[in-house]
Amino acid sequence: MNLGLYSCVALPLWCAFFALYFILRRHKMMRESLIAKCAGTFLAVGSAGLAFCSLGANPFRYPVFWFFVLCMAADALLEIHFLAGMLLFGIAHVCWIVEALGDFPLSKSWSLPIWILAMLAALVLFRRELPKMGVQAVFCCLYVGILSASLALALPLPLIWKKPELLFFSAGMLCFFVSDMMVAKSEFSRLGERLQKPIMALYWVALYLLSAVYWL
Repeated sequence: MNLGLYSCVALPLWCAFFALYFILRRHKMMRESLIAKCAGTFLAVGSAGLAFCSLGANPFRYPVFWFFVLCMAADALLEIHFLAGMLLFGIAHVCWIVEALGDFPLSKSWSLPIWILAMLAALVLFRRELPKMGVQAVFCCLYVGILSASLALALPLPLIWKKPELLFFSAGMLCFFVSDMMVAKSEFSRLGERLQKPIMALYWVALYLLSAVYWL
C-alpha cells in the first residue's frame, strides 16, 4: 500500500470517527465517545504496524510504534484522570525521541534554540495558570519539556537532511504540540467544550502525518 492508497482508506475513517465522537458526546454517551476517540487513534497504530510489517519488520521492536500505542492508551486515560493521561503521553514522546535520536543524530545548533523557544511560549501561555497548579505545575513543566524536545527534534529535520518527506514529521509534531497546548489551556482555564473540535482535529492530523511518513 502506498501513501495515496493509505490516505484514501484512512482519512475517510478518521473523519467518520471524528463526527461519531462529537455526536456521542452531544448525546452524553461519554463511554461510547471514548471508544470512538481511541478507535481514531488506533488508525495510527494500525498504520505504523502495517507499514513495518510490509517491510518484513516486527513493529513491536520499534520505539515509534510504542509511541502510537501509548498515545491511544493515553487518550482513554486522559478523560479518566487528566494528570495520569498527560504523563502517559510524556512516556509516548520519550519513545518517539528515542526513535528519532536513533535515526537522526542530534543537531544542537537547531534543536536547542527551538526547545528554548517552545518552553518560553508554553510558560507565557500558562503564566496565569501555573501559580495556581501547586504540585501539578512540576509534572506539567516536565511534560512540556518532553513535548518541546519532540518538537525540537522534528522541526528542523527537512532543513538538516534535505528530504521533503521529513516535512511530515515536522508538521505532525508541530500539530501535536499546538494541540496539547490547547488541551492544557482548556483544562486548566476551565474553557469547557469550546476548543474540543480544533483540538481533536489537530491531534488526529498530527497522528496521520506522523504515521503516514512510513508509507513514503
